[in-house]
Amino acid sequence: MSSQNIQPKTSEDAQKSKADLRRERRAKQEEQRAKKAAALPLVNQKKTPQSEKSNASANLKQEDVRNSHNLSAESKSKDLVFETAPVKIKLEKKEASAEIASNNSKLKLFHYFDEYKRDYSITEKSSLESTNIHPSFIKLGLQSAHDLISCSNARCIGFLYALKKFIIDLKFPSNTSKTLPEYIESKLKTNINFLTQCRPLSVSQGNAIKEMKQSILHLPLNISETEAKDLLVEEIDKFIEEKILLAAETINKYILADVNSIISGTSYAHSKISDNDTILIFGYSTLVNRILIEAKQRFPNIHVIVVDSRPKYRGKKTLEKLLKYDIECSYILINGISYIMNRVNKVILGAHALLANGYVMAQIGSSQIALVAKAFNVPVIACCETYKFTDKVQTDALVKNELGNPMDLLKYDNKALELEKPFLSSDDCASQISENLNLLNLTYDVCSPDLINCVVTDMGMLPCSSVPVVLRLKNRDVTRTELKSDQTKTI
Repeated sequence: MSSQNIQPKTSEDAQKSKADLRRERRAKQEEQRAKKAAALPLVNQKKTPQSEKSNASANLKQEDVRNSHNLSAESKSKDLVFETAPVKIKLEKKEASAEIASNNSKLKLFHYFDEYKRDYSITEKSSLESTNIHPSFIKLGLQSAHDLISCSNARCIGFLYALKKFIIDLKFPSNTSKTLPEYIESKLKTNINFLTQCRPLSVSQGNAIKEMKQSILHLPLNISETEAKDLLVEEIDKFIEEKILLAAETINKYILADVNSIISGTSYAHSKISDNDTILIFGYSTLVNRILIEAKQRFPNIHVIVVDSRPKYRGKKTLEKLLKYDIECSYILINGISYIMNRVNKVILGAHALLANGYVMAQIGSSQIALVAKAFNVPVIACCETYKFTDKVQTDALVKNELGNPMDLLKYDNKALELEKPFLSSDDCASQISENLNLLNLTYDVCSPDLINCVVTDMGMLPCSSVPVVLRLKNRDVTRTELKSDQTKTI
């Protein structure tokens, strides 16, 4: 613009319109911008090396942006995929965490349960020679994981037989700094851990492990390896004979006692089972089956109602065994017990364990049967050996429980449907589960002592509240034996 524009306003300038004044101001601004742009190279030459580097990096970024816009269509698509790949990974992580959060929200009522897990992959990845696990424990663990051994007595006997073979085959090295009891316990620990990975230990197995460890730890210090093995094998055979087999025989005598029967110095007026009785049992129990087989020999006209439930249908095994001894039986599912309870004279239940607060732990569904029997005024008798007594306390099955395979709940019960569509695999079952459906397969049930009339044990017919007394007497006997063994060690 000319220098006339810089002169002070004249009368002509005052007469200019607003539009002309705006045009002049724009022209002045453009002139000032042009001067700044011309002076910019001179300013860049006076800058420090650090500022030059920052400007160079800024220029490189600008060039990269320009070059990225000039790429071909294929290179554009490749760069887009490369640039967005980290974003996709982050999104996938977010989606996975959202799925986990949604699953946790489904299980917020039962989040304290241990997840169903059967880990016996060690048998697939390594050979028997390279592992420290004895073959008998591997066999027992796989049988427990696949539910081939379900009864608590059978699981305990299986563990004791596996322990017996383990002790016989064990070789004590001469170059170890450990004593014989410490070495046996360290080797036994890995085998017990494998059993726990295959399936959580039952109360009977846990009590047997405690007693066997006490026998191992209280071995005399100057005992030889062969003598220690003989002593431990003798303790195992004694436990099986006295705590399981003789206990079952004693319980059988208490239930079937007559006028002339005197057990432990006590006479019993009559048997708890009489002729023409209708007895209701539930699931599978080796102890209850033995009682009924013995009762058939004395009372040929008894009738047994076998109640069963899904998903395992263990009552079918009981039914097959009783029919071999010509016992008249009826088979019914648990959802129909209210229709036949008025024909029942008594209910006999097997027990997984007896808790310190008097609650009876048994197969899932036992409390429902005891509750219906209570409503119909039918006496409920629980049979449990004293080696299954535990100092644990539990008031319902939701405080702590063992979880079964949730996919077992999706198996077909109808044979016709099974032929049309066979059992689904775990992946197919999982794909058919709705997002709003959560599968919870509980293994055990807890019966209130108010629903149980009496508990028949190898120490007699006791109320449920007598568990702490029995445990106290057992602990007293254990301390006495420990004191005797310590005295022999000092001698």
